[in-house]
Amino acid sequence: MSEGRERAFLDAVGDEDCKTILDAVRAEAKTIPELSEECNIPLSTAYRKVNRLQEADLVAEKNRLPEDCRPKNVYELCFDGAVVTMGEEGFAVEFAGESSEPTAYDRIADRPRSAVGSD
Repeated sequence: MSEGRERAFLDAVGDEDCKTILDAVRAEAKTIPELSEECNIPLSTAYRKVNRLQEADLVAEKNRLPEDCRPKNVYELCFDGAVVTMGEEGFAVEFAGESSEPTAYDRIADRPRSAVGSD
């Protein structure tokens, strides 16, 4: 685990807006306008905080194809949970549920549109 990501995580959970966004995307990926409304923060703040969380590898951007067939970017957690410990060398963060294996959704979403359904 990179020390930079640990620091970014600790900074994020110390920021009320970031913490609220992390909680909001815990169960379901959401768009920035959805996060703005659900978290009761201005849209510009939602964009800025999500960008900060992305740079820290705490949330990831995915494309969602809703019923109207207009792709939308949604943001989801990159981990299932985190444990913070404090020892002689300071704080340490251990992330749970991280996987480098793509999910079935990832494999389909990353394929060219013409290839989807051609299996």
